[in-house]
This record gives sequence, C-alpha cells and structure tokens, in this order.
Amino acid sequence: MRSSGLELEEVDYGKTGLTAETVLALVAKAGSVAAVLNTRHATAKANGWVDKPPSPAEFAKAVVAEVNLLRRPILIDGAKIIIGFDRPAYAAIAKLAKK
Repeated sequence: MRSSGLELEEVDYGKTGLTAETVLALVAKAGSVAAVLNTRHATAKANGWVDKPPSPAEFAKAVVAEVNLLRRPILIDGAKIIIGFDRPAYAAIAKLAKK
C-alpha cells in the first residue's frame, strides 16, 4: 500500500496499544468480532473464540490487554474497512484513488 500513491496514516497499535472504545469502533465498522478476531492467537483458541467469538465488550477488554488478538493489517477508508491482507481490496481502493 505504501507504493500505491495513496495518502495513508499508519498506526502501529502493536507498540501503542488501543483503547476499548477504538476496538469497539473497529468491531462496529467491520460488522462483527469474528471479522477482526485473529483466530490463530492462542487466547482465541483457548477460549473457544474461533467457533464462538466473544461479545464486543469482552473482546475489546481482551484486546486492550493483548493487541495481537486483532487481525492485521487494518485499513480504514471512510466507512469502509479492510481486515487482513486482501490484495484485491487494496487494488480496488488504489484504482479509485487514481480517478
């Protein structure tokens, strides 16, 4: 994405962490906890969240303690959100930006 020519603001939440409010906003934008949950994380597996994700509030609290429960990267373009590496979605945004 950096070489696409798009203007991006990068937030390294792995270093800075996130607030519960921010996590809840990401979940709301994505439509569900399942959409943003890193199902490969040990905590997600141990708690059975892979099959039955937690409530947004419980997830937000867990992410504040362990930010790697969120899938990465997260790209927000206004009301649209892309979770995880999605080359076709990135290409579509880059194409729209060139118009």
